[in-house]
Amino acid sequence: MAGWDYIIGETGYNRPFVVFDKGTGEPVDATGITSALMTILEADLTATTPAISDIALTVDTANPLRVLLAVNAGTPNVPQSTGSYLVQLKITIGSEIRKTYEVDLRVFNG
Repeated sequence: MAGWDYIIGETGYNRPFVVFDKGTGEPVDATGITSALMTILEADLTATTPAISDIALTVDTANPLRVLLAVNAGTPNVPQSTGSYLVQLKITIGSEIRKTYEVDLRVFNG
């Protein structure tokens, strides 16, 4: 998930990615994912809106190291003004935050 290009008005976003353990650099078996929280930040690192919690994370049944992310981008929490943003995705496995993932978000008119 190197970057997210969002066209204003899109109704959803789907992307596969792999969760890596910071300590070992190895992929993590994501079978135990219990929740995910996405926060979109302005250039000055302030949150644009409340965090997005209506994220569907599923583990690829053929490869448990591959996570499928689906975001309901139709929520008002996705910026609807053109610009560049930073997205933080926090993934919880069991009761422990296992990964904070950052990605660039570009919002533009199609």
